[in-house]
Amino acid sequence: MPHALTSRQSEYLEFLRKFIKDNESSPRLDEVAEHFGVKLPTAHKTLEALHNKGYIYFARDSVSGFFIRIIERAGTTETIIEVVIAGKVNRYGELLDFPKKHGHFASVLPGANPENVFALVASEGIPEASILAGDWLICDRGKRPQPGDITVLPFGKKGKRYLLCRIHSLTSDKDLDTLEASNQYPIPEKLLDTSRGQRFNWRPLAFGVETEEYFLQEVEKENVPMRPIPPEFVMGTVLRLTRHLAY
Repeated sequence: MPHALTSRQSEYLEFLRKFIKDNESSPRLDEVAEHFGVKLPTAHKTLEALHNKGYIYFARDSVSGFFIRIIERAGTTETIIEVVIAGKVNRYGELLDFPKKHGHFASVLPGANPENVFALVASEGIPEASILAGDWLICDRGKRPQPGDITVLPFGKKGKRYLLCRIHSLTSDKDLDTLEASNQYPIPEKLLDTSRGQRFNWRPLAFGVETEEYFLQEVEKENVPMRPIPPEFVMGTVLRLTRHLAY
C-alpha cells in the first residue's frame, strides 16, 4: 500500500496525472519545476519522495532521458504502458532505423496489449497527413485496420523497407481484388467477417502532387505489386498521433 502524502506531494501527483492525461506523455523535470515555481533540485526531491512512497516511478536513461510513470491513481492501481519508440519516419512516410529503440514514454491505452504497442517519431513533416516533425504515432501490431486507418506495410518484394500507408477500402474477400466490390467506409469490427480474409486496398500516406513522381520511381525500382495486401502483411495500425512539447 502506498504511504500517505503531504499536501505538497499530493499537488505534485495531481499535476502529473493531469499533465499525462492532457499530453499523453510525462513532463520533463524542468516543466515540473517551472509549474511549481521551484528550483530543479526541489522538484527532484519531491518526485523522489513520491517514488519512494510507491506512487510513481521516475528515472533517467541514456536513450530517452528523464521520464515518469504513475503507478497509483485515485487510490487504485493502474497499468500505464511504457511505449517504446521503435523507429523514425521521413517525409515520404518511410520508416528509418526500424525496429530499434530510440526512447520511450508512458501512455494510457485501454484495451491494448503492451507487447503489441510501439511508437514512431516523425523526423520530418508529412503535409499530406497533417503530421509535423516531432509527432509520435502510437501503433498496435494486433489491431486489424479498417478503411481510413494508417498502417505500417512492407514496401518492395525484399521486405526490407516499411512505409506508412492509408487503408482506403477492403476487398469483399481474399480472392476478389476489384475496387468496385470494396467496402469504402469504416465498418464496426464486430460486423466484419474476417473469415472471408478481406485484403486491404492502400496508398502511401504521403502520396500527393509533390511526391507522386518519387513514389512512381520507387514503385518501379522496388517492383512493388500494386494490388490489395493480405492482413498478415500489416506490421501495425496507428492508434493515435501524439503532439506535445516534451519530446
